[in-house]
Amino acid sequence: MMLALFAFNVVLTACDDEEEQARLSKEEKERLRIEDSLALKIGVLPTSDCEALLLGDTLHIFDTLGVDVHLRHYNALSECRLALRKGYVEGAVVDSSLVTIIQKADSTPLYMGPKTEMSWKLIASRKARVNRIDQLTDKIVAADSHGKSHDLAVQTTDSLRRKNKSVYIVQCEDVNVRSKMLMSGNVDAAMLPEPFAEGAIKDGGKVLKDYTKKTYGVIAFRSKVMADKRIKKQYQLFLKGLAIANDSLRARKSRRR
Repeated sequence: MMLALFAFNVVLTACDDEEEQARLSKEEKERLRIEDSLALKIGVLPTSDCEALLLGDTLHIFDTLGVDVHLRHYNALSECRLALRKGYVEGAVVDSSLVTIIQKADSTPLYMGPKTEMSWKLIASRKARVNRIDQLTDKIVAADSHGKSHDLAVQTTDSLRRKNKSVYIVQCEDVNVRSKMLMSGNVDAAMLPEPFAEGAIKDGGKVLKDYTKKTYGVIAFRSKVMADKRIKKQYQLFLKGLAIANDSLRARKSRRR
């Protein structure tokens, strides 16, 4: 009888522990959900123009200033576009051409934040034996489906089209995949941002056109959320933190030289 009672108590205790863990887990999930909803969520890319954002997060610069910044990592501008349209983020790093598309095609009004040094290089694969743009006839060029990199690819190859020569621009959104396609020779040329352009050059790729004299990036925020006074306050602290991160990044680059 005593043994049965002991076993019964053990079962009850185990059930109580499981219920308590489930309750705590539910409370923790709710706490994290609330924290995330109050945070300034920003979509970033694995590109050099996002370095200051990443550094600010790593060094806890934003936390120190009292702004809760949650970075959402994406591999394509199209993913940043979707995140803005769906409301997954308050802001995201996009390019100037994509801003117009998001506002018009996606009906998502945007508030323009700080500019970023987003730019591209048109690089030929080492396997393509292409050294000049006029040698891209009947070749395949990879770029984003929309946005500035696609616009630049079209503008650069228009002279060949006017001569009734064919250049095929294929859509490859993920910058990691686009870089690998170029280096493996699956495409003849590609529009690449840094640091992917540098990697392709080290692999033997040839720079056909350098667009880095101009920058096209911007951290765009959904206008709807920027109307919120709390978000606006977070945003002002974010700008201060980003300025500090940019100064720190410049100092680091200067020491490397």
